[in-house]
Amino acid sequence: MRILFVTPYVPSRIRVRPFHFIRSLGSSHAISLVSLVCDQYEAALVPEVAEYCVSVDLVRLPRWQAYTNCLRALPSSLPLRVAYYQSSAFVHYILRIIREYRIDVVHAELIKVVPAMRAVLARERIPIIYDAVDCITSYLEQQRETERNPLRKAFISTELKKMGRYESASVCAFDSVVITSNYDRDYLTREYVARFGERAQHIQVVPNGVDTQYFAPLQATRESDSLVFCAKMDYYPNAQAMFYFCREVLPCIWARRPQVRLTIVGNNPPRLIRDLASDERITVTGYVQDIRPYLSKASVALAPLLVAAGMQNKVLEALAMATPLAATPAACRALSLESGKHLLIAENAQTFAAAILRLLDDPQLALRLGHMGRHYVEQHYSWQASADMLDKIYKNAIYKIDQVIQ
Repeated sequence: MRILFVTPYVPSRIRVRPFHFIRSLGSSHAISLVSLVCDQYEAALVPEVAEYCVSVDLVRLPRWQAYTNCLRALPSSLPLRVAYYQSSAFVHYILRIIREYRIDVVHAELIKVVPAMRAVLARERIPIIYDAVDCITSYLEQQRETERNPLRKAFISTELKKMGRYESASVCAFDSVVITSNYDRDYLTREYVARFGERAQHIQVVPNGVDTQYFAPLQATRESDSLVFCAKMDYYPNAQAMFYFCREVLPCIWARRPQVRLTIVGNNPPRLIRDLASDERITVTGYVQDIRPYLSKASVALAPLLVAAGMQNKVLEALAMATPLAATPAACRALSLESGKHLLIAENAQTFAAAILRLLDDPQLALRLGHMGRHYVEQHYSWQASADMLDKIYKNAIYKIDQVIQ
């Protein structure tokens, strides 16, 4: 098959879902990639994914254009996270690649590319697999519930109303939709049924995986009393989680073990997070090329998310590294993990602190959970298995459109 991936960013080991699908499918299919580039640093990520592609085209989206898109969308029904990524040049490149490479099927990732793909559908009869990844309506509802600032809460409520309509309509616009988890599929389906009165049978779950060869336990001694959080720090739920953790949970840990250190690893941390490093026991690294040394040295990995949608790669990667993990229920609901068997799950600040202290106090428990967590992802979360699911979905979509044309 000749497959075109359309993404609003450059796939990489930071943006793992499209990267690993391209990597897994590239050995048996011809993969083309068209990506928007909103941040300059993304251009440096291209060589890694280009290895698995027959063509890579980047479409620059200047910030002034993205902000102008948002200003124009304010009085409209278009959610700002969708408006931001609108680009006529993006549509032009996608159409050119479809025609030049005689593409059989398009894999379009995230709601951010939906306007472009609807424009493509108006011009080309081609099967498009819409990879929603997660349910944004669910994410915004969680964000609204956890927001304390009344102005931000009002803004989120406005976006939530827009997104509820737009997300349901987007599911309706494509014959094939995939998403990462049963939880998100069920939530999205409920919204769809409420608006359209019919079941969304065409939404299928294709979970994320984890590269267990790359994320494998290293021969390194874990540093005592060390905590780590690895995530994209310019993503709101991650920054929110760390601010909450340092304000509500960490003081409870320091009351018992004042020597405990925390390392926050991830690109583009906002000032709110950078300022946490004013305490010498907290380190904020910013972008690092490889997170594995941090996961391999830590006593405990953290996933204290208050808001979560889809499948959390940070959880899968920590488990794959056999790093003992403490997480909130929100961080784990897309996974069939058992607290006390694969990790420790705790809901509020006091129980979260107690879970971490328990892991620090009991090295044998920490070792056992790390081993079982590694075994769990080895058994259940393979990128190749998910890519094989996609392969069947692509073929079925091509067959259906061929039948219509005939």
